[in-house]
Amino acid sequence: MKLRRLHLAFGLLLFVAFLVTGQFMRRDFPDKSLIDQEFRLLMRSRHIYILLVSLSHILLGIYFVGVRRWIQYAGSALLFAGALSVLYAFVFETYTVHGYSQFSRNGLYLSLYGTVFHVIGGFRLQSGTNE
Repeated sequence: MKLRRLHLAFGLLLFVAFLVTGQFMRRDFPDKSLIDQEFRLLMRSRHIYILLVSLSHILLGIYFVGVRRWIQYAGSALLFAGALSVLYAFVFETYTVHGYSQFSRNGLYLSLYGTVFHVIGGFRLQSGTNE
């Protein structure tokens, strides 16, 4: 139950971060026609990644059940790490390197693996026994 609440709180916090990063883009880059379009696309995609991971955590916070809890705990750890990596990628790639880094890709992979762990951990065993 505690992990479920943690996912929900973290997801809502990330959703607020999504709204804040949208405001950063609006205020820091008001004349979008002057920005290199490749950089603008990179910045917007990182912004959308933050939305993706926030919604994943919100969903887990609403519905966190399963038979194999240890697999879900590992999946949750991966999802938290992926979300933090994507959030960091937005700041680092937008304001420091003005380009691509490994943080966004790693964040998406971590989110993918975390989701797969949750899918595996959420399946019930055919014999009906609980682990």
